[in-house]
Amino acid sequence: MFKKIALATLASICVSIATPALASDYLGNPKSMKFHYSSCSTIKHPERFVEFSNRDDAIAAGYVPCKRCNP
Repeated sequence: MFKKIALATLASICVSIATPALASDYLGNPKSMKFHYSSCSTIKHPERFVEFSNRDDAIAAGYVPCKRCNP
């Protein structure tokens, strides 16, 4: 049983690492002008953030990448 749980956990971690950005998984903070992956640990209130469909759109809007999640 423990082995199955460990394998399932490992598989979910591998999937999340392999696909860090899906459609509109970039969130920009309009106060700091930084953008993040939606899974970044610095995001506390995602409803206050601007959504971007890709990295290039965030940069074109004047946002810079977060140094923690490095999108």
